[in-house]
Amino acid sequence: MEESQKKSKKTEDLQKRAEEMGIPILQHIPKKIDQGVVTLIAEEVSRKYGIVVFERDDSKQRISIAMQDPHDIDALNILRFLAQKEKYEIDIFLASEETLERLASFYRSAEQAVESAISALDEDEEVVKKKKKDGLGINDENLQDAPVAKLVQVILRHAIDGGASDIHIEPIDKTYRVRFRVDGVLHASLTFPLEVGRAVVSRIKILSSLKIDEKRKPQDGRFRIMEKGNAVDFRVSSLPVVEGEKVVMRVLEKDKQNFDLKALGLMGSQKEVFLEHIRDPFGMILMTGPTGSGKSTTLYAFLKILNDEFGNIVTLEDPVEYFIPGINQSQIKPEIGYNFASGLRSILRQDPDIIMVGEIRDAETAELAIHAALTGHLVFSTVHTNSSIGALPRLRDMGVEPFLIGSSVRVIAAQRLLRRICEDCKEVHEMPSEIVTRVNEFLKDIDPEEVKKYGIDLSNGPVFYKGRGCEQCGNLGLKGRIAIYEVVAIDSELEELIVNTKGDVIALEKRIKEKGYLNLKQDGLLKVLLGLTTMSELERMTEGMALIGGNIEELDERDFEEAAADAGESS
Repeated sequence: MEESQKKSKKTEDLQKRAEEMGIPILQHIPKKIDQGVVTLIAEEVSRKYGIVVFERDDSKQRISIAMQDPHDIDALNILRFLAQKEKYEIDIFLASEETLERLASFYRSAEQAVESAISALDEDEEVVKKKKKDGLGINDENLQDAPVAKLVQVILRHAIDGGASDIHIEPIDKTYRVRFRVDGVLHASLTFPLEVGRAVVSRIKILSSLKIDEKRKPQDGRFRIMEKGNAVDFRVSSLPVVEGEKVVMRVLEKDKQNFDLKALGLMGSQKEVFLEHIRDPFGMILMTGPTGSGKSTTLYAFLKILNDEFGNIVTLEDPVEYFIPGINQSQIKPEIGYNFASGLRSILRQDPDIIMVGEIRDAETAELAIHAALTGHLVFSTVHTNSSIGALPRLRDMGVEPFLIGSSVRVIAAQRLLRRICEDCKEVHEMPSEIVTRVNEFLKDIDPEEVKKYGIDLSNGPVFYKGRGCEQCGNLGLKGRIAIYEVVAIDSELEELIVNTKGDVIALEKRIKEKGYLNLKQDGLLKVLLGLTTMSELERMTEGMALIGGNIEELDERDFEEAAADAGESS
């Protein structure tokens, strides 16, 4: 609240100053600024005097300047000199400090940093050749100069500014390619020569305290940087590949991570089921889904709710992604024999109330977790399966008896992540009549009370939305992600069915459907009708959507793949 008040006060002060001086305020920053325009004023001069050129109109012989202090005599003298030199008229706009900082970012793009690094390496080319000729050899350490260090900084900064969750740096066809994963989709960003790529990989390995001369086997590490006053962690994984060494970095921004259940996508009865059972004195809550579907984030959200001084919460993770004060988080180290099973044994001697096991992978871990849930502990964990009920045969395969599963598991939930519609350009989207008809048919299987809990009004029929495409979302119409869930509470009836049918999936799915639990598709459809995501996104992330309307992409007025191409996206 205080932050918004400060922001409002700054805006009022800026407007007041603009009115007093009769100067317009720069309201909207251009999406792209030509390098030839912004560099009309040197970067050092720009930062010192708070002035940036952001637009040039050759037809009218005019340039537009953003200034923080139009009364600064030295800055005005620089502009006067610029006007005489370029023979252009100057339009001055008043800008806030934040706006100028964003404009200044156009001075140095990632492409420029690459060119700088290559240029610096080219200058040393003769030295490199001489070393090779003399038999002295050259390795990646010789290339750890300032340009390469700056290039790594630029890559990291672009990932943070672009909201990337992962950075891929990989050798391909005698070059190195950098790709950013944004909202679950990989975007090709940069390419540079093999020698520069090797230097970048070595630089990252040094930052992560990895062995730079070890290129035969995978390594894992971690490092932290400070970006605009916020700590950002990077979880690093190196992997030997045919053409060299690939590095993937997971971007972990603690301050931007939202553990609010509604923001994550938990709504209606699904949220009620979780809130009821995460406070059980004992039992197990399982999250299922593929890698990168947000399972750990949902579990962190539950732990944050339960985190108080009266309980001892201990986690066993591989690796620890987000550090939460007040929770005892431990990272496994298989290379020294500290795995999930041995770690869980140790945790049980730490007098825990709540335990989170990052993943149940083997029979020993499964057995220990089940017994912990039966002996007075609340256990949270994950299993890699395609559906919620799919966790039951997975546990059976690990040797867990059905009666132990039925008596220990309280909730099983499946999860997927869908891209959100951009809130800045969201608009109503007219769907073909056949799609509307099939959606109405599909809605008949959903309890009307559940629809009300989601806050959806169907009195005038279903309403669909899409993103028109704007500067904020890179003309994709999609920005951010939201989870869809399939949450099943194991009551006495389902427990009995698990034991009697020995975990038969078909029988359980039939009974779950009769009990009115939402599956992933139904939860996703309700979120489509809320305007949170699109039908095409729902089809992309869930199978069998033909029962709603066939190939939605063909019927959708907006082809998101074309929009991605327009925005320069490659996945």
